[in-house]
Amino acid sequence: MKFLLAIVLLVPFFNHAQGYKTRDNANPYKLMFGLGWSIWDDDGNPSDLFKVQSMHAEVFPSRLMFDYYFYKGWSAEGGVAFTRFKGVKPVNGQIGVKGFGLSADVNLKYSFNGLLGKGMLDPYVLIGVGGTVHPAGDTLSKAFYPTVNVGGGVNFWFNNAIGIQVQSVGKIGLTSDFFGKSDYFQHSIGLVVRLESVGGNSEGEFKKEKLKLDTKKRKIKTPKKGRKDKKDGDA
Repeated sequence: MKFLLAIVLLVPFFNHAQGYKTRDNANPYKLMFGLGWSIWDDDGNPSDLFKVQSMHAEVFPSRLMFDYYFYKGWSAEGGVAFTRFKGVKPVNGQIGVKGFGLSADVNLKYSFNGLLGKGMLDPYVLIGVGGTVHPAGDTLSKAFYPTVNVGGGVNFWFNNAIGIQVQSVGKIGLTSDFFGKSDYFQHSIGLVVRLESVGGNSEGEFKKEKLKLDTKKRKIKTPKKGRKDKKDGDA
């Protein structure tokens, strides 16, 4: 997890150092919303990463998120997720732990979509903070603790508005046993929808001020009659 933390911190700044000469600076979206499934890996064994048999999940959607885009790949994400511990799968190496798990998080994200030509593939990394409510039956972890979040994911866009998001986040519990039993992985997959603008401020929008008419009175100069007659007499 320490290695993952180093990658997330360094990669965005490395890409900023390369400049934006080939990038389109127009924002790809303003807001993004998502609904999906939250999958918790909390067996307490770091060597068994992505072991499906030890993961806790629901058959119905269990994660809600929103994302606000800032500029040049940077955005802020907020989300809530929950799961049920049914006492069958291990929780920090213990069998029989029952109860609910709930998490709320705020993350800063950096997307590589602009560097890839703004196509259907939209990978990103994130770092943030959150809080986790854990079953009281787990004697090796606190019932509530704050976390530092480090992770990443990929959005697969079908069009400009709808896509599928896959994400994995390592959550480090800020407890006395730092990098201990309060750490866990939270994975998710779900549907995401993004809005290109909010309040009708999209680029290229039809604006009324473009249709303003010039109503200012202007004088039209015409030749005086006396001068015209004089010219005719001279001729």
